Amino acid sequence: MTEILYLIGLIIGATAFIYLYSTYQSGKEKLKEKREKKNPEPSVNPERVDYFSMPRAPGARLCPLCGKELTKYEALYASDVEEQGKRKILIHGCRYCYKDKEEKKEKAE
Repeated sequence: MTEILYLIGLIIGATAFIYLYSTYQSGKEKLKEKREKKNPEPSVNPERVDYFSMPRAPGARLCPLCGKELTKYEALYASDVEEQGKRKILIHGCRYCYKDKEEKKEKAE
């Protein structure tokens, strides 16, 4: 009876060793693949960045047109418009998006 328990213990131990060794080897190969894989440099086109999806601090001020974060000293360019008897405000943009449009128009003329 003792020999059978000894044999069962030996088989269980050998199986556990083989399983752990194969797990170790596969993990080692995955790490080697990750190290060899060269990550391409990210190329970001600043005109196509989605500023609204970026994580921001609570209470951050954003331009509603381009999404740039504004300091408390930066203002939006806007004008009063009266439409159907109601007074509304037409937002032209911030210094990043509104001024660029003006400069492009001046250069074109």
